Amino acid sequence: MAPKASTAVSSRTKNAQNTRASSDAGGAHRSSGGAPEFTLSAEREAELLREAESLGDNASLFPGKLARRVIWSSRIQLAAERDAADLVRTPFPDDEPPLTREEIRGLREKIELLRVVQSRWQAAQQRQERAAAAFEKPAAEAAQIKQSLLRFFDLRFKKSPEGQKRLMAIRAGSGDADLVQDASDLLLLCSEHAEAVQKAPRDEAAAADRLRELSPVLARMLADKTLSLETVRSRKLRDAAYTLVVNAERRLRAAAEYWYAGTDKMKDYAPFPVSRGAHGGGEEEGADGESEEAEPEDGESEESESGDDEPGDEGQSP
Repeated sequence: MAPKASTAVSSRTKNAQNTRASSDAGGAHRSSGGAPEFTLSAEREAELLREAESLGDNASLFPGKLARRVIWSSRIQLAAERDAADLVRTPFPDDEPPLTREEIRGLREKIELLRVVQSRWQAAQQRQERAAAAFEKPAAEAAQIKQSLLRFFDLRFKKSPEGQKRLMAIRAGSGDADLVQDASDLLLLCSEHAEAVQKAPRDEAAAADRLRELSPVLARMLADKTLSLETVRSRKLRDAAYTLVVNAERRLRAAAEYWYAGTDKMKDYAPFPVSRGAHGGGEEEGADGESEEAEPEDGESEESESGDDEPGDEGQSP
C-alpha cells in the first residue's frame, strides 16, 4: 500500500509543477503581447525632442492612460512592421513623403519618448505637489496672525481713512500669493507703528515677530509650489511627444486603409478609444472621422489604468 501512496503523491506533485509551468508560460505570453522593452539612445532622444519642440502650439494635449496608450501604439507598430512590404508602396499624395520602413520602426522610438517625457513630467508635478502640501501649515499660521494684527490695526486706524484704506487693500486678497504679499504689508505697518505694537496687550509683538519669521519662508515655498518653467516645459514636451505618436499612427492607418479596408487586418490599426471626457478633448484621436468605440483587447479596461490619470494636471496653466 505504501508504494501506491508514494506514487499518488508523486503524480500530484508532478501535475502541480506542470500546472505552474503552464501558468508561467501563459503569463510570459501575455506580457509579450504588451509593449516590447526598448531603450532610446541619448542621441535619438535629442533628435526626437527637437522634432517634438518644432510642433510648437500644434501639439495636442495628452489625455492620460499612458500604460494602455503605450500598449495600443506598440500593437499598431508591430502590425505595420508585419505589413511593411505593402505599406511602403502606398501612393501617398505628392505633398506627403512616401512611407518608409525607417518611419515604421520610428514609431517605436516615439512611443518610448512619450514614456520618458511622461515620467519627467510626473516627477516635476510630484515635486510641485509636495511643495504645495508643505505650504499649507505655515500658510494657515500666517493667516491666523494676519487676522490678529488686522484687529489691532482696525482699532488703531478707526479715525484714519488712509489707514483704513491700507487695511482694505490687505483684506482684498484671497489667494496664496496674496497671503505672502499681505504678510509683507502687515510687517511694514508693524514697523511703522512699532511702539504701539510693543505695548499692545494681546501679544501682537510676538505675533509680528512670528510673521517676520514666516514671511521669507512662505515666499520661498510659494515659488516652489507654483507651476515652474521646468514643469511647464515637461508638460509641453509630453504633449508634443504624444502628438508625434498620434501623427505617426495616422500615417500608418491611412496606408493600411488603402491596402486592407474592409478586412480584419484593419482591427490592428484601430485608433485608441479616448474617452470624450478626457483632459485635453476626448475627440482628438477620432478627429479624422475615425471611430472612438474600438474596444481594448485582452481584457483591458479603462478602470485598470486609473493610475495613469494625472491628478493636479487639469486646471493648471503656464
